Amino acid sequence: MSFLHNFTFDILDNTTSQPFSSGTDLVNNKCAEIWATASEPPPLYGEWQRYLIGIVLCLFPVLTILGNGLVILAVLTHKRLKTVTNVFVVSLAAADMLVAIFVMPFGIYLQMNNKEWYLGHLFCLVTTSFDVMFTTTSIFNLSCLAIDRYLAICRPFLHERLSNKVVVGMLAFCWIVPMFISFVPILNKWNLIGIEEYVDCLYADEHHCAFVVNIPYAMVCSLIAFYIPTVFICICNVKIFMAARKQAHQIRSLEISAHKHHRKGKLKHETKAAKTVGIIMGCFFICWLPFFVMNIIDPLIGYKIPYTPWTIALWLGYINSMLNPILYYTFNRHYKLAFKRIISCKLCRGISEYEDDVVPSQIAHYSDLNHSTSTSLHLLTNSTSNHSELKDGHNKHDGANNHML
Repeated sequence: MSFLHNFTFDILDNTTSQPFSSGTDLVNNKCAEIWATASEPPPLYGEWQRYLIGIVLCLFPVLTILGNGLVILAVLTHKRLKTVTNVFVVSLAAADMLVAIFVMPFGIYLQMNNKEWYLGHLFCLVTTSFDVMFTTTSIFNLSCLAIDRYLAICRPFLHERLSNKVVVGMLAFCWIVPMFISFVPILNKWNLIGIEEYVDCLYADEHHCAFVVNIPYAMVCSLIAFYIPTVFICICNVKIFMAARKQAHQIRSLEISAHKHHRKGKLKHETKAAKTVGIIMGCFFICWLPFFVMNIIDPLIGYKIPYTPWTIALWLGYINSMLNPILYYTFNRHYKLAFKRIISCKLCRGISEYEDDVVPSQIAHYSDLNHSTSTSLHLLTNSTSNHSELKDGHNKHDGANNHML
């Protein structure tokens, strides 16, 4: 991204008032051209504005950590949530938590310090690498979720044979591959190849932390981290809903039987899970699309996109890490029950998760049913007893007649 600081204009004023050699003059003339065509410098805020921005932004990492921590705890403590799908949900939640721990706080730090960085250049590269890595890990986990839902609905028998080794391999892919488009190129400064002069002119001061990328890195990184997974996930979701619609139509057209009822219930469950995953993916794309569009456009137009749109797009992507737990609670019944159990401390009191499924109306229904059954059994017992007494009376009467004869 292109961040232009006010100190560049101070350097420009100083260079025009001092004599230099011809080589130095050439360099400064070149920098003057770059400064003249670059985007506007970032806005500087007063003290109360910086504290207000800092307080608002601090809510995001706190809520992100709490929400995603709740997701991980829910899966670990509830048997119904221990599924293959939720393995990737936990991995996604872990990536979102790491964004809140290793990325968001330093974004807040920059805003609080009026975009000045005093933590060292190496630490700036590390935090930037974490940013790229965890974003890519998130969308890779979403891709795995799409694969899982596709198999569950379109290839159910293959999904049932999904082994732990395959799942572990998919998780390893989600976490290892992003390192090769984050830490490896950023620490080796491959993203600066061909734009060294631009970076030297705009970011000569050491108190900055800006992530500037050349066109090849912007293209490759954006394709791997966003555009290719997005197309892949969209194709999976289209196939999922087409298959679900087709199977639902086939089930309705067949004669009802116990087996078909079971299949229909299972299909409904899988389709609902796919719908939830689709909503999560949609929110991810909406939140990160502006950033990745600007990430490609900005190098192509000479880094002219202003600082404010960049910052808004970046924090919109960060906010996505906070949204997923809210979506789970809203669209998934099992997660909603698990969250309520954890928050209300039912888990601490040892109350079984299956007890929460019995609502009061069901309890009343079962109570009435048990009462009716007890009454029927009581009447049946009395009837049987009366019948036995009557039969004994007849036997005694017959015995007396026989004795008289």
